[in-house]
Amino acid sequence: MSTSELDQVTVICVTYHSRALVDGLCETLRHFPHVIVIDNGSGDGTIEALRERLPHAKLIARDSNAGFARANNQAMREVHTPLALLLNPDSDIEPADVLKLKDTLERYPNTAIVAPQSWRKGNVPQMCFRPAFYEYPPSKPYRVPDGTCCAKWLHGCCLLIDTGKFRQVGGFDEYFFLYYEDDDLCLRLQRQGYACLFEPGANARHIGGGSSKATLRIRFTKHFHYARSRHWAIRRYQGLWAARWYLAKTVLSALIVVPLYGLLGRRKHAIKWMAWGCSAFMSAVKSASWSSRPQTI
Repeated sequence: MSTSELDQVTVICVTYHSRALVDGLCETLRHFPHVIVIDNGSGDGTIEALRERLPHAKLIARDSNAGFARANNQAMREVHTPLALLLNPDSDIEPADVLKLKDTLERYPNTAIVAPQSWRKGNVPQMCFRPAFYEYPPSKPYRVPDGTCCAKWLHGCCLLIDTGKFRQVGGFDEYFFLYYEDDDLCLRLQRQGYACLFEPGANARHIGGGSSKATLRIRFTKHFHYARSRHWAIRRYQGLWAARWYLAKTVLSALIVVPLYGLLGRRKHAIKWMAWGCSAFMSAVKSASWSSRPQTI
């Protein structure tokens, strides 16, 4: 495959304490002529290893963790190609599959995003598309469809994006530090009349959770931001009262189940609900106004 076939695509990867993933990541990215890696203040040698192993990539080393949305927005400002592939550091995709995504996007000109089917270890398919988060999920187990289809949500681990359409809607909303930024982006693009497509003919691999070591602190932080982002998404798409109800039931549930899980010795569940409860309580106290959210690009 000639390099020129991929000249219209810039691969963007956001890393954070991803040193253990560098070897596999470099093996994936070496096939692509345009690569931007933005590091969210890792202290484990990630950026140094990438600089040595991936000399053709543009490396952006932040001195702090800006979150997934803001880091991607910063990297997107450096993109000069019509297409950008957002790829998690624990994901892998072959150039031929990227070209399949590109063909799908070109076949449907009104499309803003195309996602492949991602696979876990053991050839287990990952849920890569679904209805909007506030709609009823399908009752049947996830099944890979036979052909290209529209979706309200696409999994953010691997996305081929039309650069111009992404910028037209302002990119990711940077209020979403982690989680729900892909939900929000897809829904905003669709509100502008653009399609978000799932292409089962293209495949990727996704380890999942491999970007940082799962310490108790990191688990708490991830669950905290999950609840914070979910609250903001509910407020935006379901309204103020639905958001208040979410905060109230989350705080009350946490007060009940955290001590229970503690007594049962189920530490992971206790940490999850403690993080959710703390996040919901802080959001309720802060009562941040809609107009005060950070601006996107």
